[in-house]
Amino acid sequence: MPVLSRLLKVGSMTESLGVYIPATIFQRFVSLGRMLLFVYLLREAGYGLWGLGVVTFTMTSSLVTLGSHHGLVRYISFYEARGQLQEFYRRVRFLILALAVAITAVALLGSDLLVLLTRSRVSQVEHHHQLHLCWAALTNAGLLGLYHNMLGFLVGMRRYRAVSALEVTFAACFTILGVGALTVTADPLWLMFAHFISVLIVFVAGMFLLQLALKSPEAITEASGSAARTKETLIPEPDSDAVGIDSAMPLPVRKVEAAEPIGLKGCFARVLRFGFVATIAAFLWQGAGYTSFLMTSRKYGEVKAGIFFAFLPMGQAILALSNAVSAVIFAHVAKLWETGERRPAIFVLQTAYKALVLATMTLAVLLYVTSQWWVKIFPAGFHNGLVLLGGLLLFFQASIHLSLLNILAWLHERPVIAVIAPLLSIAMIVPLAIRWMNRYGPEGAALASGVGMYAGMIVVSLGYFLIVRAKFQISTYLLMAAPAMLLLSKWTLGLVWIAVLIVTIFTTWLLDSRQKQILSSSGRRILKRFMPARIRRGATSA
Repeated sequence: MPVLSRLLKVGSMTESLGVYIPATIFQRFVSLGRMLLFVYLLREAGYGLWGLGVVTFTMTSSLVTLGSHHGLVRYISFYEARGQLQEFYRRVRFLILALAVAITAVALLGSDLLVLLTRSRVSQVEHHHQLHLCWAALTNAGLLGLYHNMLGFLVGMRRYRAVSALEVTFAACFTILGVGALTVTADPLWLMFAHFISVLIVFVAGMFLLQLALKSPEAITEASGSAARTKETLIPEPDSDAVGIDSAMPLPVRKVEAAEPIGLKGCFARVLRFGFVATIAAFLWQGAGYTSFLMTSRKYGEVKAGIFFAFLPMGQAILALSNAVSAVIFAHVAKLWETGERRPAIFVLQTAYKALVLATMTLAVLLYVTSQWWVKIFPAGFHNGLVLLGGLLLFFQASIHLSLLNILAWLHERPVIAVIAPLLSIAMIVPLAIRWMNRYGPEGAALASGVGMYAGMIVVSLGYFLIVRAKFQISTYLLMAAPAMLLLSKWTLGLVWIAVLIVTIFTTWLLDSRQKQILSSSGRRILKRFMPARIRRGATSA
């Protein structure tokens, strides 16, 4: 089955990015188009109610398996390097299922309280209808928890083709089923049913691919071969400072000894110890992201909340792209880290982080500067939400910068560090939102989310890097200031960022010569994957 073999192939970091990033971009375009369709079909109040349901299943899905999907991503490379991956899977699969069922059942029992906590004081929606929506959202959360664990296993095994295919399939299924449901009746509850069916389809397909991946010869031999293959492309000799992403720079090969097997007793507890702290961090981060939305909903009702929720996907689309890149970076950097190559791992991490920041900030600036034109695609009732954009983009850019802190803390097996930043951010967002909402309305809530998140990111990141004596380049720290530029006026921001890009291209202040060579080579390799075969043959012969 050549199609399945291609789906389950493990590639290098560049190959993985070349597959996963285009798939993520396509998925986000579909998601944005779907969001616009939902906005027109549901209007302000209905979309605000749908937003509450999304917040419910998004935040709850990270708790129903106590963060085991985070632990899987972290420790799959650990057990894979020791040839124990299949036994590890057999030990954890039913425990994960039991957790999801039990915690979802508990959440359903407390659903009435959850509705009371999120219900607006000026809501015109009947209580029982919102309760039914909550039940549907929590059921979605239980299935999503299992889906995330399945994806976590595939990501940890670096099967990015399979992950990309599943996520694109979900985007297509939900768009078709969701629009179909809303054309029958403009009710967010029916949209919840469409979402559940879409997740179920890709979950079943994903479990089939996961079983094949675990049985493939590549998975069985990975312990002896993957470390050597990774080092062939990433590791320099001890006296060299150079390291390339994949084979961007020619580097000598060294013999690598496979890691010794260890006992699997308590492996699930190990996954949960790491994953639970990581999921608390994710829950708090999501809480920070939705705090301003929930405060707007509580104070102003579903109409204002619907407008607020319609502008969230603008920054979320860029964050989703960043998360896709970060997932690939972590899986490959962790492989280096687990084989004892700490210095090259940090170099690869810095290089990838810089490229990520420059790319995502450029997208954010373009989105912000051109907002007065693309906002016209929304219904007229949503146009006044444009004032929310600056604060929301600042929030998501600050979240993107946390990837450097989170990856380093995960490598050090200190996921608790990832809890502190969103916790501190929420502590700043809430009082700022209360104060600024009284003065600026929903715009104040959006601005509070951005300023609070950025302040939390800066304080915790710099503090941790100082404590662990992270040997980062000065330019890495300079790029951490980039999100603050979103507090400038649109056109001032555009001019300043053009200057930053000119400095990046024509000097070595932000990217040194080796990093430029690595990134340009990796970029060419990614682009070649999408060139027609005729052009590739011509370039090769030349």
